[in-house]
Amino acid sequence: MRLVPLPSQQQLYDHSPRWLQRILVNAEAVRREWFRRHGDYRRLVAEHNPAWYFRTRSDQEEWQLHRLNHLLAEVRRRVPFYRDTLPDRPLTSLADLSSLPMLSKEQIRRNPLALVAPDLNRRTLWPRKTSGSTGTPLTFYLDREATRNHQAPADAMLAALGCHFGQSRARFSGAYVTPYTRTQPPFWVWIDLYRQLQCSAYHLAPAYYPHYLQALRDHAVVYGTGYPTSWHLLATYILESGDRPPALRAIITDSEGISLEQQAVVEQAFGCRVVQTYGTGEVGQIAWQCEHHRYHVLSRAAIAEVVDEQGNPVAPGETGQIVVTSFASSGTPFIRYQTGDLATLAADDCPCGRHSPSWLAIEGRIDDRIKTPDGRWIGRLSHVTKPGVGIKESQIAQVARDRIVIRVVPAPDFVPASMEAVIEAARRYLGPTMQIDWELVERLPRTRAGKLRHVVREIEV
Repeated sequence: MRLVPLPSQQQLYDHSPRWLQRILVNAEAVRREWFRRHGDYRRLVAEHNPAWYFRTRSDQEEWQLHRLNHLLAEVRRRVPFYRDTLPDRPLTSLADLSSLPMLSKEQIRRNPLALVAPDLNRRTLWPRKTSGSTGTPLTFYLDREATRNHQAPADAMLAALGCHFGQSRARFSGAYVTPYTRTQPPFWVWIDLYRQLQCSAYHLAPAYYPHYLQALRDHAVVYGTGYPTSWHLLATYILESGDRPPALRAIITDSEGISLEQQAVVEQAFGCRVVQTYGTGEVGQIAWQCEHHRYHVLSRAAIAEVVDEQGNPVAPGETGQIVVTSFASSGTPFIRYQTGDLATLAADDCPCGRHSPSWLAIEGRIDDRIKTPDGRWIGRLSHVTKPGVGIKESQIAQVARDRIVIRVVPAPDFVPASMEAVIEAARRYLGPTMQIDWELVERLPRTRAGKLRHVVREIEV
């Protein structure tokens, strides 16, 4: 995501003084607010009261079925792409949803405007583009109804944590706020409309950690959002250096995942709760982590299936692809959208008391898997580094059909001998025919959006 999206604007931004950059960024913020928080936004926030998720599962599913049938009828009427693929009569149960065709990213790439209702004014659409962490960006369109319905549940859940729009906040993300070649702070910009300190995730390096923390203190930040790996880097520095963290109410992370061990490090360093969330630019936020570390689907915003390769629901306890039907808009709809992300479906009710569907874990992307020499696909590998002592960050890279390298950014207390246990843990999943090595690196590469991929394949398999 770019705060200054067009090349000519970016050149102007790069060569402008700080005061003019701030004006340009705030002008873009005004445009985004026109999409996100106008019209019936306040009513939508009230409808997404977090108490909804404590209702019985049957109550939630009854509401979802009614909302789904209304959505399907409207989409079939408005969007020619769906006219011949959606049923002309109501579904009798949510289980019938699996009989509908899934929507792939490739279908959207071929013609993104095919997913847009012709009755919409094209000038009022928001063209969006994903970061394309696997190398292929995705362009799609959202109308104002969709953007408001994406924002409302997110703001409602924030409010439940005591965090509100208008309070001073800090965000780490891949938003372009300063040239990548910049070597001196500031690596952030203040967005007055949001009261948001927008921080560059690209420039986080040990020499600059104290400057970032001072900026958070100077702006009296109340809560944090954004990339969890960025917050984890700062947290590790705080614990190692004893530097004073800002007093935050909560940190709400998105866009990428971290392990529960890393989450605990962030909570210890900043002295507040960390809540991981799951969502995509196409369908908005879909799940939030509860105090028991389960991801609860925002069932009033969407239906999120976990399915096998044939599109059928997986059994509880099994892992499958997240497929989302968003309730956000019938004008720019996403029905049974294949996110490319993997989740493990919970097998029992959550102790927190919420009854919306929940996931034990989000396992990463389908493309972030290792293929073994005997043809198995292994995707749940983030935990193999647990036996390692003093690992700040790690990445597993498949560099050959029969070889992986575990790249480690060491902390000061790193114990090289502990990597033997890490390799042994990896071997239990990858088998004896996979060569497993490790190496120390100063820093792990990020994607174009500033995200860290925990598993990468550097070969075609």
